[in-house]
Amino acid sequence: MTTSTEALNPGVGGNAVGRNDRLASQIQRLRTRAASGGLDHWLLIVGSVLMPLGVVFILLGWAGASRTPLPFEQNDYLISGGLLGLALVIAGGFTYFAYWQTVRIRESRVQSAALTSAVNRLESLISSGASVAGITAATPTLVATAGGSIFHRQDCPAVAGRSDLATVDPNNTTLRPCRICSPLDPA
Repeated sequence: MTTSTEALNPGVGGNAVGRNDRLASQIQRLRTRAASGGLDHWLLIVGSVLMPLGVVFILLGWAGASRTPLPFEQNDYLISGGLLGLALVIAGGFTYFAYWQTVRIRESRVQSAALTSAVNRLESLISSGASVAGITAATPTLVATAGGSIFHRQDCPAVAGRSDLATVDPNNTTLRPCRICSPLDPA
């Protein structure tokens, strides 16, 4: 009974693990081939060939139609040269637009990855308390005047340039925080 159950449900046995591994490796190879295929390069080549070729067909159609005064003889040149040339120019334009979008999206992804890694590096530096360009991630030093009832940040305009400042611990003081510099705000 066990063999018939395994035959009906092949995903239950150990065979499914090997099948999943093979599928995963094939998908990884597929992703690698798609990423290294150079699609944008081919889009650029096709677009840069189709557009001038379309212009050449339009010019040849015009040259052929200009040689004959009879309208029914000009129809062949209009269809073969003009419409085909116009279709090639439009197809080449769309192909070149696809190339441009592909390059733009790739550059955007690279910039986004670089920005994300830079933000992550800054975040790790700040969380570790390291100094970044002279700015420390630690809490700012809080100060108060000798006879004052309010404590401030050191860069507060209310105490800028004063020399009679004392350092204050915000957890062990009866002083109130300044309303101008808001020294207890984390920002």
